[in-house]
Amino acid sequence: DDPRTYLARAAVSVAPLRIARGIQNKVLEAFAMAKPTVVTAAAHIGLQAIPGQHLLVADEPDKIAQAILELLADPARRNVMGAAARRHVIDQYDWSVCLEPIDALLGLSTQTTS
Repeated sequence: DDPRTYLARAAVSVAPLRIARGIQNKVLEAFAMAKPTVVTAAAHIGLQAIPGQHLLVADEPDKIAQAILELLADPARRNVMGAAARRHVIDQYDWSVCLEPIDALLGLSTQTTS
């Protein structure tokens, strides 16, 4: 199933991963949909996201629950954090940004000519 169906209805995204390697695409998907996100430290590694600005980080079950409840109780904070997360994913993970170093290495221009 397409995860966007579920994310679209969610007020908060949660990635309570205990073991995670590399960039967590599930978190980037939530960011792209402007969803405020609560992650564990393991899920945070590799995201280049700033806790408190782009997401919340908590590891213990009670702290994860507390972070979720705080976001659910504060729609304005959810909106601000979700917007910051979306901006972050666009600025850091858009294909044009990710491919720029490869284009430079190959001597390709990312600008179109007219």
